[in-house]
Amino acid sequence: MKHNVAYYGIALAILALTAYPARAAISVSLEPSSSIVRVGETFTVDILADITSIDAIVGWGMDLSFNSLILSHNPLTDVLIGPSFNAAPTLDGDGLAGLMPFSPLPVTGVSGDDVLLATLTFQAAQTGTAGLLGGFTIGDPTEGFVQLGGGQVDVAISSALVQVIPAPTAAVLGLVGLVAVVTVKRRAA
Repeated sequence: MKHNVAYYGIALAILALTAYPARAAISVSLEPSSSIVRVGETFTVDILADITSIDAIVGWGMDLSFNSLILSHNPLTDVLIGPSFNAAPTLDGDGLAGLMPFSPLPVTGVSGDDVLLATLTFQAAQTGTAGLLGGFTIGDPTEGFVQLGGGQVDVAISSALVQVIPAPTAAVLGLVGLVAVVTVKRRAA
């Protein structure tokens, strides 16, 4: 009988944990979440956050991993921090950190839906598929989402996928142009 009680107790605990999964206080998304671009094209990805007023932040920092053989990105020139924050120095040099501007007024922090944290610019270097994966480096004090009192807020970061396809060749472009010219001449005749 004791084994049955222990078994049911464990089963109820597991059910309770799975029925109400833990939810991060802040959701961060990468937009667009999927892209198809051609080799040589430049494109941007926005980092957006949904932040409730109770979880308002005064600063943030994070990492973004991707395949640097497929996507080219220079953190010194290709990171634009969103309007609610000033760029902040990072230990790893990726430029993905922001702090609220100084204000003599009482500070409440930044909150809202789709708060723009940063816009990143990439160039498609070669064909392939590259995931954009956000995260944090353990022990890096410049990463995390920080509230006014210095406390960290739990964050869930979604990923994005970029597919790089070949650029059209000169022969294909010439053929398309020739077909267009022939079509226009036939319609004019």
